[in-house]
Amino acid sequence: MNIDPQDLARLVAEFGKAYTRWIWSEMGRAGTTPARARLMAVLQCDGPCKMNELSTVLSVTPRNVTKLVDGLEAEGLAKRTPHPSDRRATLVSLTDRGVLASKESALADNAAAVWLYQQLSAGDRQLMARLLRKLLEVLGTACPGEGGGSCSGDPSGAASGPPD
Repeated sequence: MNIDPQDLARLVAEFGKAYTRWIWSEMGRAGTTPARARLMAVLQCDGPCKMNELSTVLSVTPRNVTKLVDGLEAEGLAKRTPHPSDRRATLVSLTDRGVLASKESALADNAAAVWLYQQLSAGDRQLMARLLRKLLEVLGTACPGEGGGSCSGDPSGAASGPPD
């Protein structure tokens, strides 16, 4: 069966949407949401952050960060403390319970992904890994130093074309 690149692009997009819905559902079963999990992961990896830094890193509005932090704080998963050198700023950090919840969320997410890939045969997993590595290599050379993707800013990549 020969599949053209347009059909493959649609299939990958369909898989991406289905996977996202499924993994978000799995996160819900684990007791969190993707937004909360991302916020806790940032705090766990980066340590205490100012609210505006969180807004930038998460690419959400400051109002959204405030709501997320309010919820985590109400559950005892995060805390606000005054910034040591900037009286106008507040630092947000995870509590011990928050660190544990963040780790549990990451483990649940990983376990769900592992389960999904276990549904493939060993040969299919090997093939998928080979294809993904090849595509990552192509993306890495398409726009060196920028993490791949289109150098032109055009998400279709039409203006940049394939690397020479």
